[in-house]
Amino acid sequence: MDYSYADLPGYNRLYETKEQTRITRLTDNKNGTLSIAFAGDALNKQNEFRIYHKDSLLATGKAEGCTFQPLPGTWEYNIKINNAPGYVTFTLNNTPDSMYRLFGNGSTVTYEITGSNVPIEPDNLYSVTDWAVSFDDFSENEKKEADNYLRDSVHVTPAEPMAERVRKIADFILQRVKGMDGVPSDSMLQLSPVNQLKCAQAGRSKIWCGIYTSIFCFFTNRAGVPVRLIDCGSSRAGISGGIHVFSEVYLKEYNSWAYVDLLARTVFVKKGDQYLNTIDVQRLLKYPINDASLTACYFNGDSIVQIPYYQVASTARAYFHRNNSFRFFFSDFLKIENPKSLFERFIKIFYARPYYAVYGDNISAGRSQYNFRMITTWLMFLFLGLGIFFGFKWLRQKNA
Repeated sequence: MDYSYADLPGYNRLYETKEQTRITRLTDNKNGTLSIAFAGDALNKQNEFRIYHKDSLLATGKAEGCTFQPLPGTWEYNIKINNAPGYVTFTLNNTPDSMYRLFGNGSTVTYEITGSNVPIEPDNLYSVTDWAVSFDDFSENEKKEADNYLRDSVHVTPAEPMAERVRKIADFILQRVKGMDGVPSDSMLQLSPVNQLKCAQAGRSKIWCGIYTSIFCFFTNRAGVPVRLIDCGSSRAGISGGIHVFSEVYLKEYNSWAYVDLLARTVFVKKGDQYLNTIDVQRLLKYPINDASLTACYFNGDSIVQIPYYQVASTARAYFHRNNSFRFFFSDFLKIENPKSLFERFIKIFYARPYYAVYGDNISAGRSQYNFRMITTWLMFLFLGLGIFFGFKWLRQKNA
């Protein structure tokens, strides 16, 4: 895998978004008060904060950040920000310096957040639009044809929850290509997603994961649901980990990305009411799972039903193992990767953003920073020694 085009984010930067409320900084004001800086679409230059402990209003304030005096000990707090829905809930451990000194300990860590329902992320996060695959360069006729399918055959409406739109689109596609799994003809790659669907439905070509994902992403995009393209199948030491292509949809109602794989007939995987993403699924599959509350929305050949996931997880088990890594493609990858003009080729050469993000159990940050530190440390002492040596030499020559 070529990492020169890649970002290597952690889990939070893959799955939390710029639009979501998050904690970016915690500041001990050294006067018994604590300041918390937030970011996200719910925040303004000036914000109204209401801080609750249990059911009691502890403090209020209007400022850019939230400042209040926490109670001693470990307690849960709920902060209401402006008129945003819900609360920021976190558990804060407040241990004053005097408590450390009582035991002869010189620690200066006064505040610790040991649990939070929002991410704690000081770095910039990606927006949903940074990920959501774009089909802007498709013709208006291709877009209109997909819109007609969505209106007349799929019966999707903008007022429906995003999860329901995804379920309808998946059922529509899977119903029309039953029995067509297999190696596609090369000509399929030259067709638009709508024509790929028509070709498979007419029995003129088999389809596999990449074609399924192409069709699904295009229809989902036209239905107003953000969707991103993912693949796995890195090759290390000449050994492929198994190539597979699938997607995730962004469900705005849940502020979460959800795993979808039509080749595996899996529309969603859920733990209770929570929609799981690709890495959640991969982590769970490391262990035996006979959990009845872990369910899949699965196409059984007739309709989409809810079924225990361990009964239908064979495709994910085959590809989501520890020796494989995942590529999450950014929104403009297809356009940059396939330039259609000389100008677009020029743009590609000087394109300054990563094409995709890579995540996996077999990926490490490496020793580059360690090596850099060691080299610069030794060089510093080398130059210091040379400076002392030539300095004494110059002084001896001057005094001679």
